[in-house]
Amino acid sequence: MENPIYIALSRQTALRRQMAVVANNVANMNTTAFKREMMVYQAYSQKVPFTDKMDFVIDQGTASDFNQGGLIVTHNTFDLAINGPGYFQVDDGSGTKFTRNGTFTLDDRNRLVTQQGYPVLDTQGNPIVIPGGGTDLTISQDGLVRLGANAVGQIGVVEFGDMRSMRKVRDSLYTTEQTANPAANSKVMQGMVEGSNVSGVGEMTSLIEVQRAYEAVKSMIDSEDKRQQTIIQKLARPMQGI
Repeated sequence: MENPIYIALSRQTALRRQMAVVANNVANMNTTAFKREMMVYQAYSQKVPFTDKMDFVIDQGTASDFNQGGLIVTHNTFDLAINGPGYFQVDDGSGTKFTRNGTFTLDDRNRLVTQQGYPVLDTQGNPIVIPGGGTDLTISQDGLVRLGANAVGQIGVVEFGDMRSMRKVRDSLYTTEQTANPAANSKVMQGMVEGSNVSGVGEMTSLIEVQRAYEAVKSMIDSEDKRQQTIIQKLARPMQGI
């Protein structure tokens, strides 16, 4: 008799998780290169007596939407965006990670680094050093870094064949077991950054839909609980006269 409530609770738990995911998307609407997350569910069928087949909802985690966000012009020398599917390579101290957040700067050793201080790597996997603090610095669409007329390095932009294996770590960084391929369909854009790919209207609509679905499931659980209490009371009455 309790199976319908258990099934409804599985749905309610998944909706609560989805609500948190959507709220996180909304909170990161203005985060550079943020990729919106989506819930991944799996249905587990369960036959309940006297009813149609019902499905438990199993929360399998989240998946990222890797569609490109809009490019925002900043005119800052060290701001870089990638137009295409590529990723910058950075060294976070525990190995090479990948990011599309190109809000870079120079550290005290004139290395090109992320906002967290992670060195940006060149095509050979080495940190990029900008002599003289970056005056008269230009970066071409193939990632070639020039100081005046002199080339001082080339930013290592890479691409991957299967985005589903990309795993978010932290600070807009991703890791994967895939082999990184040299970028063939990506261009580095200086003086720009990539915006979030979150649609504010879309996420707010999803938040309202999730809230309504959650309330509907709660109402169903309350009705089922009352139904079971009524059945128990009716079944218990004949016993009172014994």
